[in-house]
Amino acid sequence: MWAKQKGFTIVELLIVIVVIAILAAITVVAFNGVQVRAENAKTVSAVRAYEKALRQYALENSAYPATGAMCLGEEYDVLNGTTAGCRQSNSVIANTANAASRNNLRPYLSGNLPMPSKKILVRESDGLGFVGIYLYGTGYNYTHNGDPVVALWYTIEDSTCPVGPVYSTAGSPNFTGDPVARTLNRAANISGCMMLLPDASKL
Repeated sequence: MWAKQKGFTIVELLIVIVVIAILAAITVVAFNGVQVRAENAKTVSAVRAYEKALRQYALENSAYPATGAMCLGEEYDVLNGTTAGCRQSNSVIANTANAASRNNLRPYLSGNLPMPSKKILVRESDGLGFVGIYLYGTGYNYTHNGDPVVALWYTIEDSTCPVGPVYSTAGSPNFTGDPVARTLNRAANISGCMMLLPDASKL
């Protein structure tokens, strides 16, 4: 006499499918979190390197490498379907802008121009894209509490600015006040962070 074979019921199969779906969702969320942390770590490392290099350059040359705007890093992708660069406003700050000046930083960076994260982060208010790190030089005539400064900007997928001190953008171009936790909320989990570096004569 043959033994009666038992299979899985529909309920049991549904339970297994639900458990697998939950585990898959947890895995995807965890993987995305790891990716974000890895991209943020690239940006943090590059910001620190460029801040140090800019200060050293200004100390030795009595000026910053550029008076205008320039991307820090040279491998940015096309931004908002227009030009390869690091900041979208009325126009993109292009990779080619002040490229020679940017290359002058190489000796202060062991010959390399470190790249931050290349992930384009979108501002909720207008859909414009921001990525990486960029410098606003002396031509912008920024001041902080009356003293000349230049601005080192970086955009990061974080609700805070992990490298600082960063300052409020209120009052541009004449900034005042103490450092803040987060200078500009581009989106719920995206920060635009502005560091102010002193005029070369103050270094």
